[in-house]
Amino acid sequence: MLPLSEFLEQWQWRLDGWWLRQTERQPWVGWSGWHVNRWLDWMSWTGAAQPWHPFAIAQETRCQMQLAAVRSVAPPVATTPCLVTPLVGPTQLRHYAPVQNGRRTSALPVLIVNSLINRHYIFDLYAGRSLVAFLAGQGHQVFVLDWGTPGRDESRWRLEDVLEGVIGRAVEAVLSQTGAAQVHLLGYSMGGVLATTYTALHPAPVRSLILLGTPADFVRDTPLRTWLADPAFDPQCVVAVFGNLPGWLVSASFRGIKPITYTTKPWLMWLDTAERDTHLATEVWLADAVPLPGQFYADFVTTYYRANALWEGTLTIQGQRAALAQLDCPVLNIIGLLDQIVNPASAAALGEQLSPARYRECRVRLGHLALAVGRGALTTVWPTIDRWLASHAHV
Repeated sequence: MLPLSEFLEQWQWRLDGWWLRQTERQPWVGWSGWHVNRWLDWMSWTGAAQPWHPFAIAQETRCQMQLAAVRSVAPPVATTPCLVTPLVGPTQLRHYAPVQNGRRTSALPVLIVNSLINRHYIFDLYAGRSLVAFLAGQGHQVFVLDWGTPGRDESRWRLEDVLEGVIGRAVEAVLSQTGAAQVHLLGYSMGGVLATTYTALHPAPVRSLILLGTPADFVRDTPLRTWLADPAFDPQCVVAVFGNLPGWLVSASFRGIKPITYTTKPWLMWLDTAERDTHLATEVWLADAVPLPGQFYADFVTTYYRANALWEGTLTIQGQRAALAQLDCPVLNIIGLLDQIVNPASAAALGEQLSPARYRECRVRLGHLALAVGRGALTTVWPTIDRWLASHAHV
């Protein structure tokens, strides 16, 4: 018999799945798009998107109060010691040195590229649930790209600024600090899309590519594509109103994708005592929202969700073409079969573009966040990544 907590998790997933299937159908898509546009009009007319407006102040205050409340009961997050090196603007490179426990240090470093939507410490959630601590304990040199808190200057970042100006510099810094000739790139969610695009543009410094919960064919990445590719929705309008998308807006948008999970999570925390610290620390990470660079957001939606340019081979950055077929390094694609943020069919489509000789797929019955920090990640995902790195340790 299933424990009550697992029974609740299954029903959360089923009900959220039913909700998502309804929201990608007409007339819901057209109705929601119309309301989003009217809301943006109201935000523009009233100035409610400006940081001095009472509405914006109320949203930020609510988020800070929520963050403070959950921090008061959650375990400390991001506790693994690291060396921090500034990169570009607010971005930083965090270096987690290998633990000297008798294991042989890996010859090649690992650079983890997270999404710009959330903080870096999903990979260093708390003591005992930290991918970076696990990999460092296995003898790997681990680097994490920390996007920091984007400000007004970053609102003008384009897709090419993120790929070449930030990820490119991060790769150069890792190679310079370690003296290595190549690096393993590990990308998660949006960070996986960026890591894939960078590798297609610059194959030479990348020894292997590891993807967690990463879409490949965006036509199959429903329901997100259904909403973002709706002709009535203009991402550039969002940028015109907000500049950078405020953290409270991004957080609310993603909570709206899984409303049943988020409204019933307190019950799950009470039932699932073994994972209570993980649930609480994850709530800290979710509440610790950061602004999303505005023009980059518009570029990302247009390039990937609307044009599907990387899949179609039409993406060009600074005059250089990027296509999935250009990936010539070994690729490990870890897919969450219960992922409701990235459609598993979209992630699995990557194998259609690559040679079987350089492509390996790992399918696990986990959701999007669980791929990084769930109890299943400890027993399946993390050891799989460690074995992959060990088997591709040399140039």
